[in-house]
Amino acid sequence: MIDKIVTANGEHKSLGKAQKMLRKLAEISVSVPLIEDYTREIGDELSGHLRQQAEAHAAGTLASEHAEPPRVVAVSVDGGRIMTRAAGTRGVHEPAWKETKNACLLTMSSKTCADDPHPQLPTCFQQQAYVEKLVREMHAARTGSSAKTEENLDSSALCENSDGDTSLELAATAGDPTSRPRWQPRRLVRSCLSSLCRSDDFGPLVAGEAQRRGFYQAVRRAFLGDGQVWNWTLHARHFSDFVPITDFVHPLGYLYEAAQALAPTDAWPVCLRAAEAVWQGRVGEVIGALREWQTQHPSAADESLATQDPRAVVARTITYLTNNESRMNYPEYRKAGLPVSSAMIESLIKEINYRVKGTEKFWNRPDGAEAILQVRAAVLDDNDRLTDWILNRPGSPHHRPSTPLAAAA
Repeated sequence: MIDKIVTANGEHKSLGKAQKMLRKLAEISVSVPLIEDYTREIGDELSGHLRQQAEAHAAGTLASEHAEPPRVVAVSVDGGRIMTRAAGTRGVHEPAWKETKNACLLTMSSKTCADDPHPQLPTCFQQQAYVEKLVREMHAARTGSSAKTEENLDSSALCENSDGDTSLELAATAGDPTSRPRWQPRRLVRSCLSSLCRSDDFGPLVAGEAQRRGFYQAVRRAFLGDGQVWNWTLHARHFSDFVPITDFVHPLGYLYEAAQALAPTDAWPVCLRAAEAVWQGRVGEVIGALREWQTQHPSAADESLATQDPRAVVARTITYLTNNESRMNYPEYRKAGLPVSSAMIESLIKEINYRVKGTEKFWNRPDGAEAILQVRAAVLDDNDRLTDWILNRPGSPHHRPSTPLAAAA
């Protein structure tokens, strides 16, 4: 019964809809406060279990649950955004954005190649209208300027189909679908984590889950992120022997904006050439061209540039590419059968946002959304982590005397 109640709240848009679906589909009549209480209780337990798992990993006592390690794994982390308010009074007071921390851990299937299996820029990124739409949506997601746009972000290059393939792969190939080369890794099993905690506290949780699934013993390991500093700090602390990869889509946004600055009347050919160069691993060439433009359009040392000043746009792009160049060797990643897109985490954040974001949806600070984030991530886990926890928690008639974590400890 508890499993049905909490799962309904994790799957539906609101407490009210969860209550309605429980009544109509499961013939369970339960009050909204009781649904909320059960969700908070289970969410707190899930959070506590992840912390215990992280502590066991840090102490070196957490064993992998699998005798045979996976061959290909990928860990991807990124931040989301939810609206919060001051607690204690009715109505919305002191509204503000708060970042959620999210992680996607995938086992994958892929093959290695002696040569780059797809040196050509994917077809979707050769379409101007598509790239412009993608850039607008990414900008809205970064700034939070349009909750509606971010909620409904539908970037087909970032979304997965029912088989776990990204449409980045589908758009990149042409002709008979049965003859498409399988250059993109295929998703096998996904684990999901989400929390409001600080990045310093989130990293050990991700590392603990990776250890439980045997990721550190995998043959090929990748860690994907965008340009946020906390992503790469987390990588350095917990996944330093995973191949670091900057998601290709985020540099594309910077290249598009820089092209607008360099050639405002005919920017698309400039963007296309730069995108192809980066896709082929020639990031240094793009940085060199941008720096040459900078020397031709100097600014005084004490000059304050507006955000949209072409010189400021180019400077931001150079900084981003320079900081991430070592993580943008895309031909080598494709040859190793590793993913080059953060489709996995972008898709997960959309799924999490379905439950925690919406018009007039505010969560009390400091941690009003923590329980539902824990429950939502557990619901989205391919191994149905939520049901597994509820049916095996202490007090459940299905409870097992020992768990892998307890045995390891």
